[in-house]
Amino acid sequence: FMKIYISARFGKKQIVSEIYKKLHKLGHEIIGDWTQHKSVKPYDINKTVSREYAIQDLESVRKSDVFILISDEAGTGMYVELGAAISSNLEDGKPLIFVVGEHISRSMFYFHPSVKRVSNVEEVFNAIS
Repeated sequence: FMKIYISARFGKKQIVSEIYKKLHKLGHEIIGDWTQHKSVKPYDINKTVSREYAIQDLESVRKSDVFILISDEAGTGMYVELGAAISSNLEDGKPLIFVVGEHISRSMFYFHPSVKRVSNVEEVFNAIS
């Protein structure tokens, strides 16, 4: 089994939850389930919780064996998580990094040598099984 972290825009948490269910059935562990987080926007009013979530999520990225980013036309936090995943991969050789979906050409960092760009999550399931 592998420890898996999925990064996406907060608005896609239902899609991420569905992927988590499939990964659980395959015997994998979800590390850092941010879909359980409450919305903390505006961040400056929710400083303490925002800080806790930031620490937890980046720690989960660094501890993961597989990092999956669900690509989108926008987003903010997911790009910080991607940077942490790339940095961790360069230092420790993990996590494996996948950018998934329709927008896999949106960022130059999707073309980093440690990132695999794929069309759908089933390709990730095949690659890690």
